[in-house]
Amino acid sequence: MVFWIRRGLQVLGERGRLMRRRVVLWYGALPIRMKLILSTGILVVGLMTILSLLLLQQGNKLLRDRLGETCSLSLRHVSQAIKNDLLPYYLAVDDINNGSLYAGHIRETIHDVLNEEIDGLVYACVIDRYGLIIAHTDRHMINHKISVSDSLFFAVAQQTVARETGDIIEYIHPLFARREGSQSERVFLGVTVLGFSKKIIFNPIHRATQAIITLSSIVILFSVALIFFFARRMTGQIDALSEGVRRVSRGNLNVQIQVLTHDELGQLAREFNSMIVHLREKLQMQKFVSKLTVQMIKKRSTARDLLPVGERRGVTLLFSDVRNFSSLTEQLTPEEIIELINIYLDIQSRVIEENNGVVDKYMGDQIMAIFQGENMADNAVHAAVQIQRSIRELNKRRRRNGEVVLTVGCGLHIGSVVMGNMGSKNRMDYTVIGDIVNLASRLCAVAKPGQIIAPIEMVDKLDGEYPTIRLNPIRVKGRRQIVEIFEVDYDRAIIM
Repeated sequence: MVFWIRRGLQVLGERGRLMRRRVVLWYGALPIRMKLILSTGILVVGLMTILSLLLLQQGNKLLRDRLGETCSLSLRHVSQAIKNDLLPYYLAVDDINNGSLYAGHIRETIHDVLNEEIDGLVYACVIDRYGLIIAHTDRHMINHKISVSDSLFFAVAQQTVARETGDIIEYIHPLFARREGSQSERVFLGVTVLGFSKKIIFNPIHRATQAIITLSSIVILFSVALIFFFARRMTGQIDALSEGVRRVSRGNLNVQIQVLTHDELGQLAREFNSMIVHLREKLQMQKFVSKLTVQMIKKRSTARDLLPVGERRGVTLLFSDVRNFSSLTEQLTPEEIIELINIYLDIQSRVIEENNGVVDKYMGDQIMAIFQGENMADNAVHAAVQIQRSIRELNKRRRRNGEVVLTVGCGLHIGSVVMGNMGSKNRMDYTVIGDIVNLASRLCAVAKPGQIIAPIEMVDKLDGEYPTIRLNPIRVKGRRQIVEIFEVDYDRAIIM
């Protein structure tokens, strides 16, 4: 038996824990707005309910006490008037004429009570010590005997008492007389009874109860509406911030959060808007800074010194330059020149990035790109071939539309350079310098429209086999020795 009791308590405990866990999980999944409304609403409803119950309890007690005092006073007043006739009535009980006289006085007093039109009074009566009704506001009840239980109840009453019978509440006042020659012994004469309608005499209590309930309901509804308003206003700012964060996480920086409040949440919204402005500015500024510089800054963001000294690196360089661009600029407006050159620079930049290269800088109509890593030479050749093929296809479409076309020449070189920050204290550029940079730039200048030129020593650095054409050696400015070069035949090159 003890085992089963323990087992039952254990099961109930586990179910209780499971239920609490479910409630906690359900509450935790609610939106903040619903949490505020539920928490504050339950608190307000609980407080108002407790306050209403206390007011009702105290009000009912106070009204009942006042009602009892009023009825008791009326009852004592009537009983005092009746007592003066009730004692002679007993003394003259054998005298029919005198007994009837005193009984008549008692009945008149009772009827006078009814004529006073006391609120809620249904009847009044006088019952003698033998249980006989000697006076009643309902004349048909006179000379009727009450029940034995009522007689015993009246006989033991020592002071005014109240009892409820159905829809009637009776106030009963016992009548006593002093026995001759004794100051302490009392003789029970009978009782005076006033019967009131509970519906009528408790009507003030009911009205007060309804008033308190109505007022409490109005306060609760008003409080819930006020809580909903403030919760919506507070969480509205949070919802706006949450939506803004979601849009930013999807890459949309054209976000402007509406500031709804002037508190901490409003300040947070303003700071969020300021952050988005700074992010947009940063994004725009990154477009004017080479990816090589951005990568260096990110790599060294935790270091105290963001300005690394120059370091030697092995790279492959690609220079691409538009041919005969200066002569074309005389035929176009500045706006048309910018639009035209941006079309060709955009194509080349995308091809370079697709082949793991980085655009180091734009120099007017020329591009300088850097390739690093294990396959940097092949990546650079791939990029140069795709640039020439893409521009050729673009020019075909533009010629059909009667638009101006441009052509480019590319120069490549591979070797060791010095990479680091160069410039003044207030304006720097993270780039590369070295002999191969100068030579790659010179080769680009030599290249004809649609041509890709590189030094002959770069052939040994390529992993793939590319159709090449050996060109005549050239002399370049700044070098005494001639430079052996070759051209990549991208029409025969199988590069996907």
